[in-house]
Amino acid sequence: MPRAYEETHPWITFKFRLDRELDAECWLLLGEAISKIDHIAGVPLQPDLADELGRIYLSKGAHATTQIEGNTLTEEQVRRRVDHDLDLPASQEYLGQEIDNVVAGYNLIVNDVVSQKIEPLTADRIRRFNELVLQGLEPADDHAVPPGHFRYTSVVVGSYRGAPAEDCTYLIDRLCGWLAELRSEAKGGDYERPVAILSAILAHLYIAWIHPFEDGNGRTSRLVEYQLLSEAGAPVVAGHVLADHYNRTRSAYYRELNRTSREPYSLTGLIKYALRGFVDGLRQQIIEVQRQQLGTAWHNFVYEVLNKDTPAVSRQRKLLLALPPEGVPKANVRTLNGELGQLYANKDEKTVSRDINALEKEGLLMKQKRGVITTVRPRHEIMFAFMSPTARTS
Repeated sequence: MPRAYEETHPWITFKFRLDRELDAECWLLLGEAISKIDHIAGVPLQPDLADELGRIYLSKGAHATTQIEGNTLTEEQVRRRVDHDLDLPASQEYLGQEIDNVVAGYNLIVNDVVSQKIEPLTADRIRRFNELVLQGLEPADDHAVPPGHFRYTSVVVGSYRGAPAEDCTYLIDRLCGWLAELRSEAKGGDYERPVAILSAILAHLYIAWIHPFEDGNGRTSRLVEYQLLSEAGAPVVAGHVLADHYNRTRSAYYRELNRTSREPYSLTGLIKYALRGFVDGLRQQIIEVQRQQLGTAWHNFVYEVLNKDTPAVSRQRKLLLALPPEGVPKANVRTLNGELGQLYANKDEKTVSRDINALEKEGLLMKQKRGVITTVRPRHEIMFAFMSPTARTS
């Protein structure tokens, strides 16, 4: 007997052809995404730096996941909430509760992955995510379906009507089985990891199509996506990239999402949009990781080269390590931080010039003339042992 959704939502097919839905650009993006996931996963970082990066991207993920649903807290406020350092007025506490709930969902997934006891994606798991994201929040009305329960009423979001309520349980069960089958068929082959990443995007899309809950569908879908990306080998920081991408490009996100439910019901545009954002975000994470690694390596290198304990050398070390990568006008060197201000308080400009010239002679600093202003910057490029000269100057 046909189900209602087959007539009202013919785009919900549980079919996906790799050769039809993915063009050459999609495959290139998938390959780069997998390479960059492995790069980030294998990067050694000091524990305090790794923890800081983890908090940065957890905050970005929580901010994106809630802001796209209307939460008005800034990224800075979300970071403070993650650090348990943001008290809100009673009238705004629900905004903080939304953040707390999403963070609890992310942490649940991370803890499961670390303990290697992650629950497979099932209807119960998805209901649990919905219960988490709505915990402690006021329902829309007194007759609302409780969190963690599939809806039994019709729901419209914008101009889109969710799948028939009577089919929600069937559709979510079917979705979980279908995704497990896709991944099982690819297991051990060349397509295993590409399919694992695609399954995360498909799960997000199908939950948006089905809209199985009265509230919290978007947040629930992004937790599902995060779990599947984690299972695909994405490090904890990389799992937040897609949510951040959707939030930063909301108009494109909704445009591509809407196109999937219009004839000819192609998924190529949405998948390409998601993969482009995923790869761009991973590139930015690698740049940030490299910046953190460079800071540590540069600090050690400076102490190795400037290894004397004289007052002059100690002052030069502090000057060099305080310089930002882009450099500063020479006249501003004294005020880079309070410690330098104290060190140069009783020194004349000749001392500053001697210190800069000594660092330049060691090859650790570069002076540049820009009109009448002389700028100084650290020569970080000497740390990039295998980078081509063209890339260094581009």
